[in-house]
Amino acid sequence: MSWSALLVEVLAAAVGTVAFSVLFQVNPKHHFFCGLVGGIGWFIYRLVTQITGSPILATFVATLVLGACSRWFSTLRRTPTIVFLICGIFTLVPGAAIYYCAYHLFLNEGAETAYYAGMTLKLAVAIALGILVAYSLPARLFGWRRDADLLFLKEK
Repeated sequence: MSWSALLVEVLAAAVGTVAFSVLFQVNPKHHFFCGLVGGIGWFIYRLVTQITGSPILATFVATLVLGACSRWFSTLRRTPTIVFLICGIFTLVPGAAIYYCAYHLFLNEGAETAYYAGMTLKLAVAIALGILVAYSLPARLFGWRRDADLLFLKEK
């Protein structure tokens, strides 16, 4: 894989993520950051896939980084994490595996259906675990301060 091809893929992922954020009516002031999260996630996915050869491990690591970036940008932009996470995860959803699972199911090809169903399940679990681990990281890593939390509670 050449660096120029990787750059084109990352830019395409960022543009696709921005388009996805427009579709879901994210505030336009967050579009750049949504695209950045999607691009970073895809870059990590391709890098880990190149190093390990495992799309499942690559999906887990990319989702973990994507979740951490989403939390950091949410602190930076003062908006909910889910805004960046949902848009950014768009590039990692196993759409092709789901498609091929359904395709082979309708053709009554059991072995291929089972293979793609298993791959879809593994990728979905990798995404869920990546998000879980990213949300398990302490909030201080992303700029949250304890005194800000206490100030918020005092205002109520």
